[in-house]
Amino acid sequence: MFIVVNTITASGPALQAMVESFRRAAPEMRQFSGFLGLEIWLGDGGLRAVSRWESREAFQQYPRSEVFRRHHHGMDGEQALRAAHITFYEGEIMA
Repeated sequence: MFIVVNTITASGPALQAMVESFRRAAPEMRQFSGFLGLEIWLGDGGLRAVSRWESREAFQQYPRSEVFRRHHHGMDGEQALRAAHITFYEGEIMA
């Protein structure tokens, strides 16, 4: 499993706006083959948007899509990924 973690620093109304933005975007993510799920983790000072994919290749179709551009105010995947604090992981569900 391929995991993408986007760490976003925000608080108060800005944090709530980010959560709502992800909530609106999540249903469109289901159209991508290999998409396994999206979670929002709230913590001190911000959030982590954690998306799970079957593989890196499955994930890579999302930042190349028009859906991604809509979700990121017109930025393409390369621009958005450079501007964000993104961490990639390979994972395995053990239990």
